[in-house]
Amino acid sequence: MTSSELRQKFLDFFEEKEHKILPSASLIPNDPTLLLTIAGMVPFKPIFLNKIQPNFKRVVSVQKCVRVNDLGNVGHTARHHTFFEMLGNFSFGDYFKKEACLWGWEFLTQWIGFCPARMWVSVHRKDQEAYEVWKNYVGVPPERIVFLGDEDNFWASGPIGPCGYCSEIYYDRGDAMGCGQSTCAPGCNCDRYLEVWNLVFMEFDRKADGTLEELPKKNIDTGMGLERLASVVQEAETDYETDLFLPIIQDLEKMSGNDYSILALKPPFRIIADHIRAIVFLIADGIYPSNEGRGYILRRLIRRAYRYGGKIGIHQPFLHELLFIVIDGMGNAYPELDLRKDIISKIVYQEEARFEGTLKSGEVFLNQLIEQAKKSQRQQLSGKDIFMLYDTYGFPSDVAEDILQEEGLQFNKAEFEDQMEQQKNRARKARGEKDQLMRSQKEIEELFTGVNSRFVGYNQSMVNTEIVALSDGEDRISQAETDQKVIIALKESPFYPEKGGQEYDTGWIDSEQGRVQVEKVYSEFLIEGTVVSGQIKENDRVWAKIDTQRRRLIEIHHTTTHLLHRALREILGSQVKQAGSWVGESGLRFDFTHFSALSEDEIDAVEDIVNQKIFEDLPVVISYSSLDEAQRAGVVALFEEKYQSLVRIIRVGDYTAELCGGTHLRRTSEAGLFKIITESSIGSGLRRVEAVAGPVAFSYLQEYYRLGRNIKNILGSDHHQILPTINNLIENNKRYKEELQRTFQSHARQAIFDALKVAGSNDTPIYLTHLFVENPPEVDYLKEIIDELRTRLKQGMVVLGIKKDEAISGVLAGINLPQSIDLNRLVREITKKIGGGGGGRPSLVQFGGIPFGSWEEFIKAIKKMTDQIS
Repeated sequence: MTSSELRQKFLDFFEEKEHKILPSASLIPNDPTLLLTIAGMVPFKPIFLNKIQPNFKRVVSVQKCVRVNDLGNVGHTARHHTFFEMLGNFSFGDYFKKEACLWGWEFLTQWIGFCPARMWVSVHRKDQEAYEVWKNYVGVPPERIVFLGDEDNFWASGPIGPCGYCSEIYYDRGDAMGCGQSTCAPGCNCDRYLEVWNLVFMEFDRKADGTLEELPKKNIDTGMGLERLASVVQEAETDYETDLFLPIIQDLEKMSGNDYSILALKPPFRIIADHIRAIVFLIADGIYPSNEGRGYILRRLIRRAYRYGGKIGIHQPFLHELLFIVIDGMGNAYPELDLRKDIISKIVYQEEARFEGTLKSGEVFLNQLIEQAKKSQRQQLSGKDIFMLYDTYGFPSDVAEDILQEEGLQFNKAEFEDQMEQQKNRARKARGEKDQLMRSQKEIEELFTGVNSRFVGYNQSMVNTEIVALSDGEDRISQAETDQKVIIALKESPFYPEKGGQEYDTGWIDSEQGRVQVEKVYSEFLIEGTVVSGQIKENDRVWAKIDTQRRRLIEIHHTTTHLLHRALREILGSQVKQAGSWVGESGLRFDFTHFSALSEDEIDAVEDIVNQKIFEDLPVVISYSSLDEAQRAGVVALFEEKYQSLVRIIRVGDYTAELCGGTHLRRTSEAGLFKIITESSIGSGLRRVEAVAGPVAFSYLQEYYRLGRNIKNILGSDHHQILPTINNLIENNKRYKEELQRTFQSHARQAIFDALKVAGSNDTPIYLTHLFVENPPEVDYLKEIIDELRTRLKQGMVVLGIKKDEAISGVLAGINLPQSIDLNRLVREITKKIGGGGGGRPSLVQFGGIPFGSWEEFIKAIKKMTDQIS
C-alpha cells in the first residue's frame, strides 16, 4: 500500500465516521508562541484552550509539520525527521475514549491490515477507564496492555490549562528488531515495539497548584505519523526505505554516482532526503531564507543539505533540481507545490549558489583550525576563531558546529557569544543619536501625561479647537513667543502623526495673537512647531489647519501603495508579503519579500495594473470591523503588527482590502498616474520598490521627456530613431576603441622588439627592460609579449612596465634561468624597500604600485640580485 493510499484511507475512514475533512493548515501557525506548525493539533489549539467555539464537533486532517529541535538525530536514527505528516482525528466535546480506541483499532486492523496479535497498547497508570475500554470493548488481551507514567502517557498544553492522559498503539516488529532484554516491551528504547498512534484524552484542567479538575467538555486529539505507518505497512527497516523517501534517495544516487547501500553514506543520503522535503514545504507556505526566525530555519536546512551533498560527491548546486522529485510525489495531496514549483526552485538555487562560495572559502580556514586543534590535542576551539570565521567569511556558526561535531570537536560558545555581543554594542553605539532622539520623544510624552486629544483629521482639514498644553521640550510652559520652538497638544487635532509608514502632516495653528508653523507630528497629541509671529498661550482658541496640498500628495502615494502591494502579488505570486513601507509627499517606498530582482517585463506589468486600477476610478471605502471578522473576510494584515480589537479596513473597489490607519483618496482616479522609479535588493529575500504618483509622477515623466527631446535635438533624428542612432554610436565607438587599442599594442610590440635588438648585442643572458609612459597597453598584453619572447630567446630576464598615475605596474619574467632564481621571492624583497608589491610563479611575476621615481632602482636591484644568484 502506497503512502498516498494510506493518507486517503485515513481521511475516508473518518469521513465515514461523520468527521469533517479539513485541509492541512499552513506551516506558519496563527500562534505567536510558535515559529512553525509542529503538531496536528496546533491549528485547533484555540479550541482546546476554549478561546473560540468550533464550527464542527468532529474533524479529521493530514497536517504538514516541521520540527527542528533534534536536528542532530535526523538521518542517524530510523525515525527522526524535520518534515512529517501527522494523521489526526479530533473531537471537540463530542465522542471520547471508547470511540477513539474502537475506531483506532478498527482502522489499523480492518482498513490497513495490521495483525491484532502483533498490536499492543499503553495507558497511563492512573487511567483505569482507558484500560477497561481496551480490554472490554476493543478486546485487547490484558497482557498486551501496558501501564506507563507521565513521561509517556500524559499530555499538557502548558504548566496550567487543558491536559489529559494518553493511550498509545504499538506494533511489534519482531525479535530481530529488539534489544534482546527480557524486559523489552512497549516503552523500551529499541526498535521492536514501534509507537504508531497516540490518542490524547483531554479531560482535565490543571490549576496553578497542580490539581486536576475535570473539563465540562472533553476533547480527543490523536496523532499518527504517516512516515511510521508507511514503514510498517511497507515492511521497511526504517522510514527512509518507504516510498516517501526512496525516490529522492534514488535520484541522489544518480546525481552523485554513489550507492545508498554503502553504510557510511546512509546518513548524508537520509539527511538530504529529509531536509529537501522540509525545504519544499516551507517555501511553498511563503517562508524565504533569512537570518532570523522561520527564514533562518529554512536557510539552515538548505545549507545543511547542500553541505551533505559534498559528502556523497556532489560539489555544485543540486537541491534546486532534486526538489522536483518531492513535488512529483506529493503534488496530488498538496496542489500548492506544483503551482509554486518554479519559485521554489529559484529560491533554493539562489541560496545554494550564495552558500557555495561561503562554504569553499570558509572551510579552508576552518580545516586549518581543526588541524591545529588536533595537533595540540585540544577538544575545544576558540570562540574568537569561530567568530572570525563568521565575521570574515560569513561562515555560519551552526554550520561550523556541525562540522566540528563530525570531527569530535566543539567551540567555546560563551566566547563566541561575547564577540557577537561586542559587535552588537559597536552597532548600538553607532545608532546612539537615533536612540537618544527616541528617548527624548518618550520624555516629552511623559511631560504631557494626563493630557487628552482627539484626532479628527480623517474628515477635517481645519478645526477650531483649543490649546490644552504647551512645552518647550524641557518643561511645561504657559505661553511661547516669536521664534520659540514649541510642542503643542490640541483638544482636537487634524494633523496625522508619523506612523504606519506614513509621513506626518504639516500646517499652521493660528490664534488671535500668534501663529505656529507645524513642522512635525509625533502622535495624535504631540505637535512640534515654531512660533513664527506673535505669541500663543495655553487655553487659546485656535484654528488648526493642515497643508492640504502636502496631505493630498501623501494620500495619493498611500492609496497607490495599496494598489502596488496587490499588483506585486498578482505578478510575482501570493508568497509576496509586505516587509515595510514609507509614504510621503515626494513618493513612496515599498519593501516586500521576494527571492530575486524583478525583470523589466515584471516591472512593466506591475505598473500597468496599478495605472489600470487608477483609470478604472475605483471607490476607496473605509470601514471598521473586529479583527477576527476582518481576517475571516481575507483582509490583508501584517503578521508582525499588533492590532486593536476594532480595526480600520481600506477597500479599493473589489480589488484589494487591507488593515490600515493612514489617510487616503476617495477614488483611485484622483491619483492620476503611477510610475516605478527603482527596484533593488535591501537584504536576502527582501526587495524594495520606489515609486511616484500624481503630480510627482507627471514631473518625473516631464523631466524624462525633456531629456529625450534634448537627445533628439543633439542627434538630429526623429524620436523613433533615437535608440538605433545611440546603438550605432556605441558600436562605432567600440570599434574605434578596438582599432586604437590594436594600434597601441602594435606600437608597444614594436618598441619591445626594438629594445630587444639593442639588448641582443650583449652576451647571453639578455636583460631586456622597457617602460611604457605614453599610451600604455594592458598588463595582459605584456604577458602575451612575454610568451612570444620565450620562443625567441635562449636565456634572459625581461622587465616590462606601464606608468599610470605616477605608479608602475607590469611583469617580470625569467626565460631558462637557473632554478635557484625565484623571481616571486625576489620581487617581494625589493618592493619591501622601495614600495609596491607583486606575486606569481618563480619564473613569472606580476607587480604593481611601484613609485615612478623608483623604476631605475627597481631594475638595478633585479639585475644585481640575479647576477649574485647566477
